[in-house]
Amino acid sequence: MAARNPTGKAILRASLELFRQDRQMIWLPAMATATALLAFALVTGPLTLVLGHRGLAVMVAVVCGSMVATAATVIFNVALCFAAADRIEGRTPTVAGALAQAWARRAVIVKWAILSAVVGTAIRALEERLGLVGRLIGVAGGLAWAVATFMVVPVLAFEDVGPIEALKRSSAILKARFGTVARGGLRFGLLFVGLSIAALAVLALGIVTCVARLWIVGIPVAVLGIAGLVGVGMYASAAGMYMRTILYRFANDLPIPDLGVDVSQAFRTRM
Repeated sequence: MAARNPTGKAILRASLELFRQDRQMIWLPAMATATALLAFALVTGPLTLVLGHRGLAVMVAVVCGSMVATAATVIFNVALCFAAADRIEGRTPTVAGALAQAWARRAVIVKWAILSAVVGTAIRALEERLGLVGRLIGVAGGLAWAVATFMVVPVLAFEDVGPIEALKRSSAILKARFGTVARGGLRFGLLFVGLSIAALAVLALGIVTCVARLWIVGIPVAVLGIAGLVGVGMYASAAGMYMRTILYRFANDLPIPDLGVDVSQAFRTRM
């Protein structure tokens, strides 16, 4: 059983070590993005044509499209949580198996998607209608929502609760284990922000080289930069769900076995 105060370094190390055993799961974020974009287009486009292109009609179309896109994204993220839990508990996860487990949670995921889409639309409406004040409220509201929902996906995966209760459970976990979650999230974020900046630097170098008409060098370098950005994003998304699963299990006093590093001992060290 883990101790009370795992360090950010230990959480990051455990998350990455766990995910390295299931690198095939990196395709789930790519599938999530593609599915969400397609779902949004297939819902919003026809609804806009039917309902019209003004005011409330557009808002209804966007809310419906956002709801479907959110549901699609969350299903894949829930699948990642199931994959992480399988690996922690000694089973070998598969993409198909993880998706099957996530699909079994589709009812609560759809309910959560409805709530999330409504909240997101309300925040955007405030930003558009209240000018500068609305934008400030939107930024504050978006940040508060992101923090409150940080642990929602594992809750949706492992607990039989509705969307409101899932939000409360996520907030309760964050409040009870704020230091642990903050340290893990900060370490994780800094790592992948750094990698993203490096990929952006490569892309910028490629663009500058192309501007100088050194196409034979600039194009491959720019492509490498784009590939790096996509790869970092996919890896961060997938490994991030593994991290949240570890944090969820820690917060609920669930055992975390040896993941290739001695996590039980690492969690006993301090920053």
